[in-house]
Amino acid sequence: MKKTHTTLFILSFAIFVCGAAAANPNTKYGEVYFNKLPLKGFVSKNIWVGSWWAYSLDGISYRHKDTSISIWSWKGKFDRFDKKDASLLSPAEKFDKVMKREDKIEYSKVKDYLKSVYEGDSIVSDLMEEQRKLVYKINKLIAENENNPDFDWKITAEGKKYLENQKKIEAEEQKIKDKKFTVDTATEYEILSHGNGQFGVGDWYGHCNAWSAAAIMDPEPRKSVEVGGITFSPGDIKALLTEAWMEHHSSFFGSRNDNHDDPEAREAVDFKDVTPAAFHIFFADQIGNKDKSFVIDRFTGAEVWNQPLKAYRSSYKSLYKVVDGKAVPEKTDVKITKYDYYGEGSVSSLGKMDVYPVLVTATFHWVTDGLPHEDLTVLNITDDIDDKTFADSYKIKNLYDDQIHLRTLAYVLWLDKPADDANAQIVGDGEWKHGAAADYNHTNPDFMWQPLAQVNGYRDYENEFVDYDYIAKNILPKSLEQQDNPVTPPGAYKAAGLPMTVPDNKPDAPAVVKINVPDDFKIYKMQMDVKIEHTYIGDLKYVLTSPSGKYTTLKKYGTGGSQADISKTHDVKKFNNTNAKGEWTLKVYDNADQDEGKVKEVTLRFTKL
Repeated sequence: MKKTHTTLFILSFAIFVCGAAAANPNTKYGEVYFNKLPLKGFVSKNIWVGSWWAYSLDGISYRHKDTSISIWSWKGKFDRFDKKDASLLSPAEKFDKVMKREDKIEYSKVKDYLKSVYEGDSIVSDLMEEQRKLVYKINKLIAENENNPDFDWKITAEGKKYLENQKKIEAEEQKIKDKKFTVDTATEYEILSHGNGQFGVGDWYGHCNAWSAAAIMDPEPRKSVEVGGITFSPGDIKALLTEAWMEHHSSFFGSRNDNHDDPEAREAVDFKDVTPAAFHIFFADQIGNKDKSFVIDRFTGAEVWNQPLKAYRSSYKSLYKVVDGKAVPEKTDVKITKYDYYGEGSVSSLGKMDVYPVLVTATFHWVTDGLPHEDLTVLNITDDIDDKTFADSYKIKNLYDDQIHLRTLAYVLWLDKPADDANAQIVGDGEWKHGAAADYNHTNPDFMWQPLAQVNGYRDYENEFVDYDYIAKNILPKSLEQQDNPVTPPGAYKAAGLPMTVPDNKPDAPAVVKINVPDDFKIYKMQMDVKIEHTYIGDLKYVLTSPSGKYTTLKKYGTGGSQADISKTHDVKKFNNTNAKGEWTLKVYDNADQDEGKVKEVTLRFTKL
């Protein structure tokens, strides 16, 4: 739902791929050993529902609490900002008031500008749609004539039409040029750059990419707060967080296909770009192994609908024959898809290989942004759902009030060893087996990506007047539901049996420290105090595992180098919103000789929900 501008042959998207080259190219997506990829997984963090803050409603300048104006007549209502009732203000207007900028909002100039855009919008929108199709045809002509030095796309019928259309668009843009003005508020920026102050705004344009990142990375605002005399509802705060995540650091795999309605385009690399191997490895490793969400473009066609994944469940059956108890491989031309920095994809062959194909059926669930602005997330999502319920769309909707959507895909993975071999790896791309589902719009994901860190500095595309740091410090903490009455359980939970020796240079025989938590509660905040005597702490690694079996590595080998001894408090976020009761385990590993250590103290401290 993020607006994308169509250009000529120079059309490209920057693709950032993590990981260095390895013997198996699929390692860039994660764990390639088939049996190390769990068949099901849930993300424990609350991935929250929201709105995509549509451009057709002026993004986060939409007065979502003013029910007197229909969303269907929003564009033509130029008096929509005349009301002064503070309770009706948009999230952007409220933020401007808190930041003492409300007097800078030039509503009269905004109205004049919107009227000018509105008058020419129907003409320009049709032309822009025609241009998109022409670009596709022209790019094909350029590719077909790459060895013809005399070829000039500008003199083709398609090229002439493109240039003619471009002149008409520029003429309409010239008409609104004198209506432009200096933008110095969040409200103005949103309307002009993320709203109806642009030609050709589609109904699907919006902030779904930014909402996905915010929903994954930030806690959900669940109650109204007052800041600077202004009341921000959960919907208002979600809007501000969403806008603040419009630009961020992320990994990215795949590209776009804007012409899915063309049969030839559906056979192109960029339509099938998220390969079965890439998708299976990424969701099973990130969600199943690492308890981390990521984002898919769940609309395979030209539109973009970013959605964060919450859970998946998969099963498989072997397609290869077993004769006299021995698996028989199939000779297959194994293909691999690669993308360059600019998102240009190519398919190459890894050669004829003996592979053991398996047919995988995977049902995956994403959290939706198609809900009313003030909706809060149902919090009882759990891995106790049985297989039948998990794959049943009606039961899922009943359980989660239509906040979770799902899709089931079938695909073949190629393994280099039989599926029951612990060393079987996923090689090559595999093959999609879902067919022409829903006019090709709802097949494999168009691309996938994972937010990594907040950025509040590039300002190329996000609203430069929305300050994430201010929101995170002054608004968000007060809106968290669990802040109502956080209670610290009586005392702290200390490990028994200490001190304990850490075996020197025996990484397969770590010191195993047990911490018992007899109280039954959910974790709001968690810390671990640890004291270890050791003359060279770079030799050490330690991993904390919860009673449910989830784990997090709190110290890696090498960190600390030649320093001696550890006395540290870790803020442990991996287990938030999970149950604390049971036996926790801290394993301390040593992978180099000459230095034997001792675990002196380990204490777990919680604040409960």
